[in-house]
Amino acid sequence: MYDAREKASLDIQSNLIDARQEGRQEGRKQGEAIGRVKTYQELLGDRVALDEELSKMTLAELAAKVSELQERLRKRSV
Repeated sequence: MYDAREKASLDIQSNLIDARQEGRQEGRKQGEAIGRVKTYQELLGDRVALDEELSKMTLAELAAKVSELQERLRKRSV
């Protein structure tokens, strides 16, 4: 019974560590996407969004915004 509880405790600790690492990785991805959005906005002469505005967006929304801004920048360069 003790061994089973010890194993369960170790499993929980392992799951928490994995969740933290996953959260950090997602946070890095979101931070990179926010940086790209702000950079493209600067290059295009747009109003640069505040971090608070962009951090409310999902990773998918940020990726779509990056794509939109990249396309605008490409069209401007042609």
